[in-house]
Amino acid sequence: MPNKYKYSSISLKTSTVSKLNNLAKELIPGIHLSSAKAVELMIDRVGSSEDEKGTFNDKNTQET
Repeated sequence: MPNKYKYSSISLKTSTVSKLNNLAKELIPGIHLSSAKAVELMIDRVGSSEDEKGTFNDKNTQET
């Protein structure tokens, strides 16, 4: 049984899940990631690019 303090779940539209499944196949060529691992990898990549360029909220306020 998973540790409830270590994991959480999210709800997504079916169309979003379909897109996520496609991305999971393409993120690392030749390897099909689980949906959870694909989300984790994308968040880590976005988070590391934010460290270099500022926060996401800062970008949004500058563009609007």
